[in-house]
Amino acid sequence: MRSTFRGFKRQLAIGVAVGAIGGFATPSLAQDADKSSKISSGNEEILVTARKVTERLQESPVAVTAIGADRLERIGATDLSDLSGRAPNVTINTIGNFGSSVSVFIRGIGNGDPDSTVDPSVGIYVDGVYLPRTANSSLDLFDVEQVEILRGPQGVLFGRNTTGGAVNYRTKRPTGQFDMRGSITLGDFGQRDIRFAAETPLIDDVLAVKVAAFSQHLDGYYLNTFTGIPGRRNATSAGRSNTFTFRPSLRFTPTDNFELTIIGEYSRERSENLPSINVSTPNQLLQVFYGVPSFQRGQEVRAFAWNVPGQSDVDVWGVTAEANWEIGPGTLTSISNYRETTKDINNNDTDGTTAGFFETLRDQPHKQHSSELRYNAPVTDDLNIIAGLYYFKQKYFLRRDTFLNVTNGPTTSHTNAITGQTHDNFAVFGQAEYNVTPELRVSLGGRYTTEKKDFFATLFTPFPNLGPVYTLSKKWSNFGPAAGIDYEVNDNIMIYAKYSKGFKSGGFNGRGGTPGALGPFDEESVDAFEGGIKADWLDNRLRTNLAVYYNKYDDLQRTVIRTLVGGAGGNNQETVTDNAASATVKGFELEVSAVPIDGLNLDFSAGYNNAKYDEYMADLNGDGIITDNSNQEISRAPKWTLGGGVSYAADLGGAGILTFRGDWTHVGKQNLLTTGAPDGRIPSYDVIDASVRWDMPGDQAYVTVFVKNLNKEVYEASYTPVGALFAFTNISPPRRWGITLGFDM
Repeated sequence: MRSTFRGFKRQLAIGVAVGAIGGFATPSLAQDADKSSKISSGNEEILVTARKVTERLQESPVAVTAIGADRLERIGATDLSDLSGRAPNVTINTIGNFGSSVSVFIRGIGNGDPDSTVDPSVGIYVDGVYLPRTANSSLDLFDVEQVEILRGPQGVLFGRNTTGGAVNYRTKRPTGQFDMRGSITLGDFGQRDIRFAAETPLIDDVLAVKVAAFSQHLDGYYLNTFTGIPGRRNATSAGRSNTFTFRPSLRFTPTDNFELTIIGEYSRERSENLPSINVSTPNQLLQVFYGVPSFQRGQEVRAFAWNVPGQSDVDVWGVTAEANWEIGPGTLTSISNYRETTKDINNNDTDGTTAGFFETLRDQPHKQHSSELRYNAPVTDDLNIIAGLYYFKQKYFLRRDTFLNVTNGPTTSHTNAITGQTHDNFAVFGQAEYNVTPELRVSLGGRYTTEKKDFFATLFTPFPNLGPVYTLSKKWSNFGPAAGIDYEVNDNIMIYAKYSKGFKSGGFNGRGGTPGALGPFDEESVDAFEGGIKADWLDNRLRTNLAVYYNKYDDLQRTVIRTLVGGAGGNNQETVTDNAASATVKGFELEVSAVPIDGLNLDFSAGYNNAKYDEYMADLNGDGIITDNSNQEISRAPKWTLGGGVSYAADLGGAGILTFRGDWTHVGKQNLLTTGAPDGRIPSYDVIDASVRWDMPGDQAYVTVFVKNLNKEVYEASYTPVGALFAFTNISPPRRWGITLGFDM
């Protein structure tokens, strides 16, 4: 215990030191500040929709961090991965070499598998619409009104598989006023970002329109030194990314009690795959037969040679319609969505070397549509209800081609496998809140869910795949209750306690190597207990929010990549998910914000997470023997996540406002592997960002100079051992700088 406390003091000292250069991510960040004032005189009021109603953060009895548009802009967040560490016990990292896919872990629970057969444990919602897979989940943050990170299982109102938590995006809606804003960012590594949004009324007080567009280019943080590619004589930048997003929206308010908002979405990505860094051991086959350069784990490797520059082509389009109709004492809300994705990953050099050892192609189109209908009403002065229906359907297809030459022989095998799935979900949910007294409120709710998945697969066989097609189907159902109580001690202090049961549906193994490994695996569940206190002090100059939790997970789904002995068609490995474990996860989260003098913001956040297996029985290496792995570490569950810093805004009189800020996040040591094997352990790391922003007179233009990863921290974002074949890793971005010129008229 003493050593833990000494480590805590050391990290706190780092945070204080960072405070000398600026501010950091506020744990509960506010919405857009009034344009007339960029200098804070107290903690701002924050509104959240974490319980499907709009309410003050300090009155919402859940552990939630809200990051508004103004703060997203000031911390330079461009996509979801930039929010890692911005809330306690939250880590977000890119999945392997799938550049536009991220894994979100909250309180040590999450999923890092990019395939759609395994549902994520942390739900991501955009304008109320659930995104069912980690692939292409690193959404851009431009023109976003607010991002809310809900920590812990959300079993009733956000019920789609959220056994870990939820991330709730809300894009900016047309206001009915004329506005135009945009920015250009130029930085090293060829960074060129252009953002633009404009809105205008078409019919005053009836019809308004808005368009937002975002273009991003990066040359990449790597250098491919291989010159054996036709037409290439010199080393060239690698890891290039090009994305374009266009989001039109229309708001229709024909009467005082009805509102319809239609939001379109189009996104296009043409990027190179993130390079794999070869960290294979001498006894793995890549090194045995090819002897190519292998690097040390955790080493900063930016220049190395690989022979197949991969390409990722992604197109996403969709439309969301949200209608709000005041009927009787309450509001009827309908949210419907259709979203379609095509994603091709071409020539993915997974081994990351000049060897023709392991290269892949992936074609994975995906379609989804969903509808939610809910009614929120105050039945009496003391009783409020939320009740609704939810329907969700997704359909995905995945073709994988693998080119494998294990022994460095004259022949490269081309194997192929195809999987697909149709998934239907239906749920009915409700929650009632009753004010026993003006200060004491109790709540009771529940969600009944039914799931059905129809799955088919062919195993890896030599191309063209003429093997048998295996078809499987499975239904699951679950009822998840929730109960809570909260009490307002006074106008500035609220305490709460709650219980909920979370549910995550079962599924099938799209990358199983034998018929028996295809599944199904069953659902996982969690009994979650949480309590907390939210308080404002000193005339709103000091805010302290504390949450404690205790979660019991049963039938916990664990995914392993293991050797497949004697695999069909030359396939030497498989990826399998099973209900292999039960676990206890407990800890606390503290968020503090202070404004001791006008313009000076002091903030601190700390998350302590103690996650341990109660039981973990699994075959981890493919030898067919189930072993007891209960002493292994739970993946991506650092005990400590910390953040701290200072922000100061100086009034320059007629010359505008100058704001200095810095961001510090600390993530404790953790294990990157679901198996918890010792080679998955990585040390703790600290990342420091800093910026200076000048808001020009008139408050219509600004200039920001920023540096990210100022301290040049290097850490592994992912590590993937592929059975006896090879192992690769991906590392964090380097130190980089840039300048942003923006306007808001």
